[in-house]
Amino acid sequence: MNEQITARLQSLRKSAGLSQAELGQAVGASTSLISRWESGEREPSSTQVLALARALGVSVDYLLNARTDARFILRGAKPGDPEIAGAVAAAMRDAQQQIHYLDAAWRLAGLHPQRYATQHDATAIGIAGIEDFAVEMRSSLQLNTYVSLDELKQALRARHVHVFEWHLPMNLSGMSYRGAFTVIFINRSQPQERRLFTLAHELAHLLLHSAAHAEAGGVSLFSSRRDPMEKVANKFAAELLMPRQHVDEARRTVGERLRGIEELDAFAHMYNVSRDAMFYRLVDLGFFQWTEKSHYFATGRVADENQPPHRIDDIPEQTSPEFLRVALSLLEAERISTGKLTEWLFSTRDVVERFLAGMRLEQDIYIDESDEIASPIAL
Repeated sequence: MNEQITARLQSLRKSAGLSQAELGQAVGASTSLISRWESGEREPSSTQVLALARALGVSVDYLLNARTDARFILRGAKPGDPEIAGAVAAAMRDAQQQIHYLDAAWRLAGLHPQRYATQHDATAIGIAGIEDFAVEMRSSLQLNTYVSLDELKQALRARHVHVFEWHLPMNLSGMSYRGAFTVIFINRSQPQERRLFTLAHELAHLLLHSAAHAEAGGVSLFSSRRDPMEKVANKFAAELLMPRQHVDEARRTVGERLRGIEELDAFAHMYNVSRDAMFYRLVDLGFFQWTEKSHYFATGRVADENQPPHRIDDIPEQTSPEFLRVALSLLEAERISTGKLTEWLFSTRDVVERFLAGMRLEQDIYIDESDEIASPIAL
């Protein structure tokens, strides 16, 4: 095997939390043979490669063919619970694979990735300058006062940022990566208000922190909110979605009524954010005190067991539109199979086939009504 594959094999084994002996037991190979595979002295057979991919939770395509060296690192402390840590590590491996699939799609289609050019140094801006920086970015992105999730996704799409809404472990809010492709993953299992804040939060990491980790992405956990980088990203997201001047003026209009939970929820809903996010913003503005948080914080989260075992079940809503357009053009040209498309989308064959059938039905209806042929890949 070449050096890239051997390095990836070792990296994936460590990411999966397996020793060479444990991986060998999983694939029916000796520890010494695993060591030789990782050093490049020996090469596994096709059957052994398949077994390795299954044991490591990746596709054979990624294990053998990835040309990208995308890595994801945790921001802040690692989860203490081994089960949670394992789920987060699996999400990070899937994110690495998604970068590979983007690269594979663009290569097959003969396209060159376009980078998101904007990048800044958080240290130079300083914590005191983050809000002013967010004001500048709000203007640059041409956002409305009340920003919706779809609006921010569209603004980022225009700047070549691929956004995926994946079903992720509930303690994982989002991931972001900046390399040949710029990608943000947000947790589909969270309410829409939280997803919007996460998207703005991960945008801050791309803009302010990605230069510190070349070709490496970051992972934000809810338990890492005290991490300095997380604090900066939260401050940026708060100003981007809840502009200080606008919120302060609106708060003065509402007055003391804002201390009622229903009024606070309505105020948060106006800005498309959660009660928690608005409470934090109003603490920052001096209206609430930290000691009041137990009275206002929303409680309860969807249990992990309610999540589907795959990342995507609503393809148009959860997938980067540009990636989907390119992938479907390759499917139409018979450059990839439906099975390969399913693998690229981290979905199931049933979900993908229902999606494709729906597209064909829409195309047939359009042809019947207009007698014109509509492209099935025009998204």
